Amino acid sequence: MNWMNLISIPFVLFFAWAKGRGLIRWLLIAYLLGFWSFIPLLIVKTRPVKLYKIPRSFTEFITARNFKKQLKEVRYPTDIQREV
Repeated sequence: MNWMNLISIPFVLFFAWAKGRGLIRWLLIAYLLGFWSFIPLLIVKTRPVKLYKIPRSFTEFITARNFKKQLKEVRYPTDIQREV
């Protein structure tokens, strides 16, 4: 294990993410091969980058939580009118 392998890992991971590849697999390859892992990464095809969606139930939970926090701050009807 060389210190150059540790330096290469973030660069390989960023390049693998940009190519749309799995990060864990390329992390292990970069750990073992170091900067030599760029060669197979340049050869593989580019896939579209996956953008993960936040589950709807999670966004509803966060929205309800923030709404409750804002309601705790309201004491008078003028407080509501001021924020609108």
